[in-house]
Amino acid sequence: MKGHVEGVLWPLSIATLLVAGLGRSRLLLLILAILWAVSTSIVIPVHFYRAWKRWERVSNRREYATWVGFETVTAIVLISLGIYAVISK
Repeated sequence: MKGHVEGVLWPLSIATLLVAGLGRSRLLLLILAILWAVSTSIVIPVHFYRAWKRWERVSNRREYATWVGFETVTAIVLISLGIYAVISK
């Protein structure tokens, strides 16, 4: 890993989901849910900020912008659907 926030928080975010599946305690699940929400809400914006900032330095800008744009739109749609699913219940 590169030793920056994004490199540390991705594994943390994924690990909390894996550990949550093994837990039986409500307190442990609450702690893991909070840890997951905080780490994910930091790592996703950092990832996209760095990806769009890197756009200026790549040689194939059109393809890179297409891919990062697709990632960004997909992430926004999935997060919006998740929020809608939670709020609509």
